[in-house]
Amino acid sequence: MTQTDPFSQLKAAQREGWSLFTPMEAGTTIPAFELVRFATVAPGDRVLDVACGTGVVAITAARMGAVVEGLDLTPKLLERAGQNAVLAGFQIQFREGDAEALPYPDASFDVVLSQFGHMFAPRPEVTVSEMLRVLRPGGRIAFSTWPPDDYVGRFFAVLGRHTPPPPPGAPTPAPAPRGSGRLPKSWRSCAPTFSSSGESTGRRTGCGRRS
Repeated sequence: MTQTDPFSQLKAAQREGWSLFTPMEAGTTIPAFELVRFATVAPGDRVLDVACGTGVVAITAARMGAVVEGLDLTPKLLERAGQNAVLAGFQIQFREGDAEALPYPDASFDVVLSQFGHMFAPRPEVTVSEMLRVLRPGGRIAFSTWPPDDYVGRFFAVLGRHTPPPPPGAPTPAPAPRGSGRLPKSWRSCAPTFSSSGESTGRRTGCGRRS
């Protein structure tokens, strides 16, 4: 019996909404480099970019010599990602897919990354569980998010007050305080766990290592 995704309508709306993101991709270039450097991506690493958007993080990792794949919910962004990879001179496999059901075998990647992407999935615990599933033991998972107390975080808080409530069963976000360094017990710190990169940019980067 096939199980129905209770968030299918929400994801369909996200798929359409994020197709308008392309004009803003330039603003993600510098934080992409910071994320890839923070995750210590090295030549030969197999890297997955979850919610890859227009491929900025994936291409940055490829520049470091990694073997990269990218996944996103929105075909329009994947089309742009493919074009960007060709312009940059890299062969990167991009595919359409759901961050809550990654279409990859267990322990497929040395590094799993996500820049301002995985956090939009409706069930964070499912998304992170999937990211850890495809990460090999001893591999690294790293991500960037917007701290809730900075500009972008406050913008989404205002937006949330004027949008319909999420479907039943969606968890209520409960972000850890700035600098708290909370990670699942199965992770070992591979860098300062959470480090804000400054008020001017308003980003938080987290990194963990799978046991």
